Amino acid sequence: MRDRNVIELALAMLYLGEGFKKTDVTGMGNTNPLILKTFVTLIKKCYGAKNDQLQCQLHLRADQNEKEIRNYWSSELNLPLQCFKFVYFDKRTVGSKTYPDYKGVCMVRWGNVAIQRKLINLSKDFCERIISMGA
Repeated sequence: MRDRNVIELALAMLYLGEGFKKTDVTGMGNTNPLILKTFVTLIKKCYGAKNDQLQCQLHLRADQNEKEIRNYWSSELNLPLQCFKFVYFDKRTVGSKTYPDYKGVCMVRWGNVAIQRKLINLSKDFCERIISMGA
C-alpha cells in the first residue's frame, strides 16, 4: 500500500477504536500482537516514530514470567527490550492460573500529543462524512 492518505486513515481508524484518548500521548494497549504491530508500523511509516521514542508497558497476571513476556512482546513488535520500561502485576490474580496463550496486555506509547489530536480529528471527520452520506 503506497497511498499515504489511505495508510494514515487506516491508522486513524485503528486509533479511534483502540487508542488512548484520555492521555496526552499517542498510544494504545492490547493483548493482540497484530493490532500493536500494525500501530507501531503505521506510526513509524506515517510520522517517523523511532524505536527509542517508544515506551512499552506490560500489564501481567501475578503468575506470569516477566522476562519471558518481555521477550515475547519485544520479538512480536520488533522492538528492543529497552523499550519495555514498566511491568505491572495484577495483585487480584494471585492464586489463579493464567491460561498458556495469554501474554498480558502490552501498551505502546509515543509521547506526541499533536499526532494523537490529528488522528482523532481525522477519524472523526471520516466518520462524519460517512454518516452524512446516509444509508
